[in-house]
Amino acid sequence: MIASKQRILETGVAMFARKGYGSTGLRELADQAGVNLAMINYFFGSKKGLLKVILDTFLAGYHEIAKQELTADEEIEVKVRRFLKRIIPYIKAHRDYFIVTLTELPHDDPDIIEYKASWIRKIVDLVQDEICTPLSSGTNKQITPYVIGPVMIGMIAMRFLVEPIFQTIKPAELDIDPYHDYSDQIAEIFLNGIFGLLELKNKETR
Repeated sequence: MIASKQRILETGVAMFARKGYGSTGLRELADQAGVNLAMINYFFGSKKGLLKVILDTFLAGYHEIAKQELTADEEIEVKVRRFLKRIIPYIKAHRDYFIVTLTELPHDDPDIIEYKASWIRKIVDLVQDEICTPLSSGTNKQITPYVIGPVMIGMIAMRFLVEPIFQTIKPAELDIDPYHDYSDQIAEIFLNGIFGLLELKNKETR
């Protein structure tokens, strides 16, 4: 029974990532997973229930890494670099979960919107307390998680979202690990951007 539940979950996340939540039918999902339709309802209640488990699976791990690394008693630069060192391999290992979490938001379903928002609030609070508030101290300009959060996620996400295209257009001589030094490069761009913004804002207040 546990194996069947896991097979449904893995098949569901793969199909949602490839076809989209709205375009995936439960009967097709059951056929692909090699189970009968009743088992999906038994384990997950509905397609929406399956989507919630996918969101929980990915966001619980993401939040735990963020909590461990961003709340450490370290300089912000150290915390950000260490967070990226851990989160990128985590996303790489859960790529389909990440894609579904990032892209699937049925706008006609307030329950799913609020469900995803409940997780995002926890992450936003961490970013606010551990990055934005310390950075904003000493300047009259506010650094907000609603700006730097999407900036960081955007830099991380695009590599995973366009990976199939990169694999097609990448010359053979560039056949190296696409994630080699990826976290270091993102950290440099992100931190230089943040501290450059702070320097600019400090100049404006003089």
